[in-house]
Order: sequence, then structure tokens, then C-alpha cells
Amino acid sequence: MNKDLKGLCLFLGMIGLAYAAILVLTMLFTGVKILKSIIFISAFSSFLISLGLTPHVKQRLVQVIKQKASLYK
Repeated sequence: MNKDLKGLCLFLGMIGLAYAAILVLTMLFTGVKILKSIIFISAFSSFLISLGLTPHVKQRLVQVIKQKASLYK
């Protein structure tokens, strides 16, 4: 995949996650029931971020997460 396209995927994914965080805050303070929308936006944004990451970075992230998870066991 083109580097510009990967960068665009990362950018849009991060904007989507920020928007989902704002929706969570809105939901908490107003009581609006938008949980399905938040889940969909978060999942789609996570997919875009995973498209934008290189395989090497994905492996490093998985290693770090496994290390952190093993500390809590």
C-alpha cells in the first residue's frame, strides 16, 4: 500500500477514535443512548488504523501488549 494512503488511514482512524471519545463523554453527561454508534465508529476507526500500520509496528504493539498483560496475571 502507498505510504500516503497509509498515512491517510492512520489520520482518519485517529480522528474517528477521538470522535468516539467525544461521543462517550456526550453519552455520559447527557444520557443519550448512542452506544451502537460508538461501537461502530470505534471498530471502523480501529480497522483504519490497522490498515495504516506496517507489519513491523503491528508485531511490536502485540509484543508490548502481551508483556503488559503478563504483568497483570
